[in-house]
Amino acid sequence: MDEQLKDRVRQALLAACRNDPKATVELEDVAPDKVAGTVLSATFEPLSPSERQERIWEELDQLLTPAERTRIVFIVADTPEEYEAIREANRATG
Repeated sequence: MDEQLKDRVRQALLAACRNDPKATVELEDVAPDKVAGTVLSATFEPLSPSERQERIWEELDQLLTPAERTRIVFIVADTPEEYEAIREANRATG
């Protein structure tokens, strides 16, 4: 995968977190040349899912070309608490 693209995506996602020092970004390669990821930040707590995505894509638009944007499959935006609750629910049912 294009490491420069992943670096710019990571940079944009951290900016979307308003530089929350506890924010985490995990990106993964999606064949053949795409990227997907998860960004966790407490700054998302007051935002609806659509507001979170708007914030993320505003930042991505500033750093990526239109062609690069098409290489992003999805970005999950949760708070750390939401993410942990989902993991716990998966463990309980899995």
